Amino acid sequence: MNPGEYNNDAPSRRGIFLTAVAILLVVAAISDLTKVLQHAHADHLGLVILGHRFTRPLANIVLGPLFALFLACYAYGIWNMRAWVIPLALFYAFYVPVNEVLFWSLHYPGPPTRGFILFYLLVSLASSIGAALVLAFRQRELQ
Repeated sequence: MNPGEYNNDAPSRRGIFLTAVAILLVVAAISDLTKVLQHAHADHLGLVILGHRFTRPLANIVLGPLFALFLACYAYGIWNMRAWVIPLALFYAFYVPVNEVLFWSLHYPGPPTRGFILFYLLVSLASSIGAALVLAFRQRELQ
C-alpha cells in the first residue's frame, strides 16, 4: 500500500483502547491550544510542564500550541497506526507520571483526596503508559 493511500483497516487494527486514547489526545490538544483563553477566565489555570504551572499569558500563547501540536501528531499517529508514533508514545509515557508527581509535590495547595488521585492516575497512566505498551506490543501492525 502506498503511504499516501487511505487504509480502510486501520480502525479495526487500532481497536477500542487506542481509538479512545487518540480521541483523548485530541481533547488534550484542544485544551492546550486554548490554555491562554482558559487562563483569561481563571488565574489558577495554565499549562503545566514538568510540574511548573505557567501562569503568564505569553508562556501559554507560546507553549500551548507547541504541546497541542505534539499531542495532535501523537493522536494522528495512533489513529492511522503509524510506526513513527512509537517514540512519541514512549516520551509521553515517561512525561505524564513525572509531570503529575512534580505538580502535586510543588504546586498543589493540599493533598488531593484518595479517590481523586486514584481516578486521575488510572486515566492518565493507563492512557499514557498503556498506549505505549499496546503500540509496542503491536509494532508489527504499524505502517
